[in-house]
Amino acid sequence: MHLKRFTDFALRVLIYLALHPGKTISINEIARAFDMSRNHLLKVINELVASEMITTYRGKSGGIRLARDPAAINVGHLVRRLEGETPLINCNEPLCPILPACTLNQALDEAQSAFFEQLERYTLADLIGNKQGRLVNLLAHAQAGGTP
Repeated sequence: MHLKRFTDFALRVLIYLALHPGKTISINEIARAFDMSRNHLLKVINELVASEMITTYRGKSGGIRLARDPAAINVGHLVRRLEGETPLINCNEPLCPILPACTLNQALDEAQSAFFEQLERYTLADLIGNKQGRLVNLLAHAQAGGTP
């Protein structure tokens, strides 16, 4: 299964914020860290605010930060919300002539369910695990334009 770029960016934003607990992070900082379009990032942030995953702060020292503990943010639930429950294939447009005897759609539905169920075993805290220092170091090198 291929995740939408939107979902990928949402996960990156949450990971970045989890790496900086309690700190208000500017949108520009995240955009630079991951070389993302600020405009696209704003759409992602609006969705994360609507999902009550992050909180925004206005003003000169404004920005965003996690609204929940990383251990309370379920990766599978978030991905399911952002990706939707859209079937992987549509056998009705155009109508497939072998539909009555074909089990491809069922197999793909089962695979998609298993994909989401596997992701639901992880929280944001699990994604960071004991690698917080390494992840912060990699991001710092990326922002500086180098490689570790």
